[in-house]
Amino acid sequence: MPRLLILSISMFAILAGCARREAPASVAAGGEGQPKTSEANRYMAYEHSIYLQADEDKVVTIFEAAQSACRDAVKESCAILEARVSSGEGASASLRFRAKTEGIRKLVAILSAQGKVASQSTTAEDLAGPIADTSKQIAMLTDYRTSLEALRSRPSNDLDALMKLTRELADVQSQIETLTGSQAGLTQRVETELLNVSINSYQGRSFWAPIRSSLTSFGEVLSSAIGAVIVAIAYLLPWAVLVGGITWIARLILRWRKRARAAT
Repeated sequence: MPRLLILSISMFAILAGCARREAPASVAAGGEGQPKTSEANRYMAYEHSIYLQADEDKVVTIFEAAQSACRDAVKESCAILEARVSSGEGASASLRFRAKTEGIRKLVAILSAQGKVASQSTTAEDLAGPIADTSKQIAMLTDYRTSLEALRSRPSNDLDALMKLTRELADVQSQIETLTGSQAGLTQRVETELLNVSINSYQGRSFWAPIRSSLTSFGEVLSSAIGAVIVAIAYLLPWAVLVGGITWIARLILRWRKRARAAT
């Protein structure tokens, strides 16, 4: 009986491996689970990017308004994935949202109304193949699990056979859970869209801006220059002493020679 049971398990494993290898081919050939051509857009995952320019004092306001709009978009299932802001001179902010199509449209409209759109882009990824492939693998593993459970329920099984069946069932269940999580992530990417937002303040919009910037950094630049001079003096001082000493000795030798010549 154990040999027959092990043989049965091995046959199931071989069939499972073959089904896994054949899944992508069947999807590519338009097999079961492959979306129809007219429904291909249902499996597209969209990601949008928008770059805004605004007055320096409005960057934080736009940043907060975008987050508030996302929190209020209950029906569109909006989520804030990333939010960074830097206020003051040269203010900037970046945000990343996930929401349904209508929620993304509302966010873009709100942002466009509060700042100047410098650039905007959209990319799409076709997830029809990965979704169909994952569904096939889950179905195959589920059938395999059912067969293993049927084998385990036989009253003629001994302890060794039960342990092997239990280990195989645990491994299959782990694979099913992993694939189910991957499928959920793919489904979420299809049912929602991503929006990347970058907000920067206008550069060089004021005549006095460079002057203010120079005055602000005057103290730092001055202290750095003084420090550089001190370092230079520290490097040159030993050489100055050495050169001065050599010059003094050379003059003494010249005077001694002159006196010796005058004496002769």
